[in-house]
Amino acid sequence: MTKDSSFYIRFFKVLDMGLVALSIWVSCHLVVLLAPLFHWEGVFYPDAFDWAPWKVWTVVVAVPLILERYGFYRKRNLQRPARAVQQLCKFMVCVGVLLSLYLLWLQSIDLNVKRLLWVGCALVPIVLFVRYYLCYRYMTREHADAEQLTSVVLMGKHSKQMAMWESLPDDWRKSFNVVGVYDPDMMTLDEFEQLIVVHSVEQVVVFGKLAEAMLTREACELCDLQGIDVCLCVDNLSATEKMPRYETVGNKGFLIFRNAPVLSWQMFFKNVLDKVGALCLLLVSSPLWLIAIIGIKVSDPKGPVFYKQKRSGLYGKPFNMWKFRSMYVDAEQRLEEVKREYGNDMSGPIFKLKNDPRIFRFGSFIRKTSIDELPQLFNVLTGDMSLVGPRPLPVYETAALPNIKDRRRMSVKPGLTCYWQIEGRSSTTDFDQLIAKDLKYVDTWSFWLDIRLLLRTIPAVLFRRGAE
Repeated sequence: MTKDSSFYIRFFKVLDMGLVALSIWVSCHLVVLLAPLFHWEGVFYPDAFDWAPWKVWTVVVAVPLILERYGFYRKRNLQRPARAVQQLCKFMVCVGVLLSLYLLWLQSIDLNVKRLLWVGCALVPIVLFVRYYLCYRYMTREHADAEQLTSVVLMGKHSKQMAMWESLPDDWRKSFNVVGVYDPDMMTLDEFEQLIVVHSVEQVVVFGKLAEAMLTREACELCDLQGIDVCLCVDNLSATEKMPRYETVGNKGFLIFRNAPVLSWQMFFKNVLDKVGALCLLLVSSPLWLIAIIGIKVSDPKGPVFYKQKRSGLYGKPFNMWKFRSMYVDAEQRLEEVKREYGNDMSGPIFKLKNDPRIFRFGSFIRKTSIDELPQLFNVLTGDMSLVGPRPLPVYETAALPNIKDRRRMSVKPGLTCYWQIEGRSSTTDFDQLIAKDLKYVDTWSFWLDIRLLLRTIPAVLFRRGAE
C-alpha cells in the first residue's frame, strides 16, 4: 500500500548494520577510556576487528535479523517509542542470554575481551534507539505536513469505505490524506476524474468484495491511464488469484497495481544524484548566473531578473518553477495576442513560437544556451523537480491536455532534461511525439537511464541542438 515501505525496511537494516559495526569500534575505545573510572587494571586496546573479524561481522549481520524477529522494522519504524523500547529490551534480553552462554562456554576468554563484549552490548541498543528516535521524529514531522502526505481517494460502497479505512492502524494512516470518496452509485465517472485531477491524487484505494470492485473497472482504467496507483483490498480474494503485488496492513490485504516507479535503491540513488548534482551544477555555473543577471538588467532594466510560473509537478501538483527572465514583463498579457497574430509552431495545447516577439535579444541568447533554466536547480534541491524527467508544463497547458492518458507523464517528477531536450527540443513540433517520448521515459525508467540522458544532455546543450 505504501510506495516505499519495503525500501525503508531494507534501508534501515543496512543502516543498522553500519551502526552496529561503528558501535563495536567505539566500544574498543570506550574500554580504554572507562578503565581509570572503574579501576580496571592491565587494560589494553582490544581491536575486535583484528581479534576476531569473522565473529564481529557475524554479529553485525545478525543484529538486524534478531531485531526483525521482534518486529523492530514493522511500520517503517513509525511504531511508537514505547513499543520500540519494548522491542529493544527483548533484543537485549536475547543478546544477554546468548552472551552469557558464550562466556560460560569460553571461560578462558581474556578479561579485556569480556569487558569489550559487555560495553558493546550496552552501547548497541542505545545507538539503535537514538537512530530509531531521530528517524521517527523526522518521519512523523514530515507526515504532519499535509503537503507531504500521499493524496488518496477511497473507492467502493460508501457505507463500507470509511469504516474499513478507519479499521486500519492509526500510525499507518498518518502517511495519507483522504481527499475524497468515490461510490459508483453516487458519483459519475466525470466527477471522479475531476476529483483526482483537482487534488493531484497519487493512489486510489478500493474496498469491498472483488465482485464489487469490478464494477469500478472503468474508474481503475482511468487511474491506469494517468499513472495513478490502484490498491485493491482483497479480504475476500482467493489465494489462487493472480496478484501483481500483495501487501498487508493491519489485518487487511491489498492488491497493488503499480504504475509509477516505486521507491527502491535505484530511486534512492536518483534522489542522491539530484541533490549532489544540483549542488555541483550551482557551484560550476555561478559565473553564468552573474552574466545572466547583468545581461537581463541591461536588456530590460524595468523587470525582475527571475521569472516564476505555476507548473504541474508530480501527479499534477502545482509548484512554482523558476527561470531567468527572457521575455518582456508583459509577456503573459500578450500571449493570446501573439497566438492570434503569429499562430503556434507546436500542435496540441503546448505553445511554441520560433521567433516569439515577446523575447528580448539577450533573452534569446540565454534560451538558446539553456542558461535560463539554471534557477530550476533550486527546484531540484527542494524536491519539486529532478535532474531528469519530463519537462513540467504550465498549469493551464496541463488543464488543456486533450487525452486523459497524457497525464501519465506526471506520474514521475518533472525534470530539467529528458528525451525531448536531447532529441530536438524546439525542432519537435508534434505534440503526440512529445508525449510519446515522455511516456517512453516513464515506462523504461532506471537509474542508469538517467545517467545516460544526463551524459547525452551535455553535447545537446553545448551544440544547441534544436534550441530556439
